[in-house]
Amino acid sequence: MKILIVYLKENENLQECLESLKKYSPDLEIIKKKADPTKTKVSEELYQEYFNSPEFDEDVMIWHPDMIATENWYEDLLLYYYDFDVVGVKLIYPNGLINHYGGAIRYDGVGFHPHQYSFDIGLKNPLETAFVTGPGMVVKKKVWQKIKSYDFQFQQYIDVDFCFQAREEGFSVGVVPVKLIHLEGVEGFKQRDPALQAQMLKDYHSKFVAKWMNVLK
Repeated sequence: MKILIVYLKENENLQECLESLKKYSPDLEIIKKKADPTKTKVSEELYQEYFNSPEFDEDVMIWHPDMIATENWYEDLLLYYYDFDVVGVKLIYPNGLINHYGGAIRYDGVGFHPHQYSFDIGLKNPLETAFVTGPGMVVKKKVWQKIKSYDFQFQQYIDVDFCFQAREEGFSVGVVPVKLIHLEGVEGFKQRDPALQAQMLKDYHSKFVAKWMNVLK
């Protein structure tokens, strides 16, 4: 497995991210891709470009520049690596509360993190889930070979759509108890104007529901 990091800036957050990886998983190859901040789908375009290139010769874990590795995280991941075909991990805010331990879909097609802002209590077992979030997702080569591309009409629903596509192809999707720190929002989407962000999510949600209407009903 390799680590793929798409970033906007060479800053302290990226440096802390890289130092934590080198400290706790020094043997993993890290691939850095600098994004163009003038584009709207910077990360996903670069991920897809990499996944469709000869460089993608083994499984890859998507690592955002606002993620910090923890002691034994990689050893723990190997324990659960084959539990699911699409694997997500436990993301923790710096204050110790849960950011992500698997995503759920409401009856109206809205995706959310059911454990977000809760204490990290009892979440010690692998969990099959509707989707896993992009940060920390392990993209296995066998899954990408079936799906072949992201659906760019969604942007903030891309990870949800990817997991739905994977499940439709017969793959399993789940989250495992591998703890990583997620600063969340140091770059990009979370810094947008709240009104613009809300409108964008509304638009992407409508497109997602239209695509997956038969599944959701």
